[in-house]
Amino acid sequence: MRLHAVALILGGAALLAACDFEGGDPVQHALRDAAAARQAAALKTTEEEQSQASDRGAAAAATPEGDKLSQLVATRRRAVEETRALMSAASDPALKSQLSNDLKAEEERLRALEARIATR
Repeated sequence: MRLHAVALILGGAALLAACDFEGGDPVQHALRDAAAARQAAALKTTEEEQSQASDRGAAAAATPEGDKLSQLVATRRRAVEETRALMSAASDPALKSQLSNDLKAEEERLRALEARIATR
């Protein structure tokens, strides 16, 4: 009889262990749910960006090469200006120095591209 009671208890414990009831820390559940929502939003954003990129690629394919180069220069100029604006808010002098050097090199490359556009 004692063996049957032990078997019954072990069987019940095994069944409870196999059940996936939502016990545990509610904070952990909330964190998991929030992480899943962020992941879903990131995937949706990535899909939208890829769709827009393919749309831009189709539009760029329809433009002559000179226009593409002009668009590239304009985009890079905007990036340089945005970097300058963000650089003014940086407090680390080493970071500011590195960004300043990077911006100078980028501006030289942009001048070379603009000269290439002008010769066409």
